[in-house]
Amino acid sequence: MTNNPLSKKLNWRVSCLFFFFTLSLTACGFHLQGEMQLAPALHRLYLQTNDPYGHLANNLRQFLKASKVQLVSSPASASTILTIIRDESSQELLSVSGTQQTRQYNLRVTVVFEISDPNGIPLVNPQTLTETRAITVQSNQILGSSNEANLFYQQMRRNLAYAIMNRLASKEITQQMTGSYPKPK
Repeated sequence: MTNNPLSKKLNWRVSCLFFFFTLSLTACGFHLQGEMQLAPALHRLYLQTNDPYGHLANNLRQFLKASKVQLVSSPASASTILTIIRDESSQELLSVSGTQQTRQYNLRVTVVFEISDPNGIPLVNPQTLTETRAITVQSNQILGSSNEANLFYQQMRRNLAYAIMNRLASKEITQQMTGSYPKPK
């Protein structure tokens, strides 16, 4: 290191800038994806889905484990069951070119889930989440557009898995599950 006063002044400014940037992010409620505080009843959970190896289920398992949820292998050994009732993809045509080729369409993924106890009694009524993305197709890139659509569907399912986690951590669902809302740590 040098004893250059300019270098020390620059390091101090960078440190201050970093500090204020970090402070502003935390002040607005920003936090990295990771552990979420869930109701105690959700800490021992069975994930029930028709596609256990699909993108939605894999992302959900990853987010649940990051939140210290113990995923069990049978509904009988769970305190709650998270059931993915529906996970659907669809496309909607938005516009066509002058040569009647598809130019733009919407991709949509809809997920419906509910939470029940091991006896199948609903604890939280079915919740519906939808994500939509517009995709534009260039006439010279028609083959690549299906790959692009598949990537969008994967990203949308990851976003929906995170949205499910946000819903599970919400004050409303926590109150339904426990009758109270835990104080943040």
